[in-house]
Amino acid sequence: MTKIKDTALALRGVNYSETSQVVTLLTREHGKIAAMAKGSRRPKSAFEGAIEPFAFGQVMFIPSPTDKLATLTELVRIPRFRLLHTHLRAMYAGLFALELTEAFCQEYDPHPALFDALVAALEHLEQGDQEVRVLSVLMDYQLTLLAEVGIAPVLDVCVNCGLAVTTTPKDLYFSSAANGLLCPGCEPSFADKRRLSAACAAVLNRSVPFDKAPTVAAEAERALIYHFTELLGRPPKMEKYVMEQNRT
Repeated sequence: MTKIKDTALALRGVNYSETSQVVTLLTREHGKIAAMAKGSRRPKSAFEGAIEPFAFGQVMFIPSPTDKLATLTELVRIPRFRLLHTHLRAMYAGLFALELTEAFCQEYDPHPALFDALVAALEHLEQGDQEVRVLSVLMDYQLTLLAEVGIAPVLDVCVNCGLAVTTTPKDLYFSSAANGLLCPGCEPSFADKRRLSAACAAVLNRSVPFDKAPTVAAEAERALIYHFTELLGRPPKMEKYVMEQNRT
């Protein structure tokens, strides 16, 4: 079969044998792929060693004609994201972004804009470990991910009655089941909800920049984690590590 060349970012790598791995990649033009990387754990392989999360470069792969794994034949690495491993908070945020990307992207469903957004987010995370900035980068990517895969929550008006959230200074509510914000008048009708401050809602709907509201950054991220937990039916694996580093 024809080999396909693309730019890829490694989302996950699982050891398959003493010498091989099963890897999940996000490619720019072909979307998420799962592939067998035979011999990748050998130092002198065509992959330049084991493929770990954040590995980036040009790949060659052969899609499977069935539902089986593709075959990864080459990875020419491009040095990127190496500083992430020197900043614990930023690295956890980056791993969280990779986990969510793998969970919500479908195989062979390309999202070039999402690929670019993820690369940009990781580049920003490399620049430092300051709490609010890390959470700002993470939340911006999380909202982009939801929009790209077609499940963006309604964050500018009450999802039930359409009331603009800027018209009330009171606390609002976010309902994952309703996929959006609820005003104080509508929230009693919904059992599944989480209280949000008006300032937090303003951050989530991007009417206030993330980095301009440092006191609600962690509150906003907890709201998004609640939403991702409901969507996945389980807590994301990285959420506890991210929030342990961001306790404010």
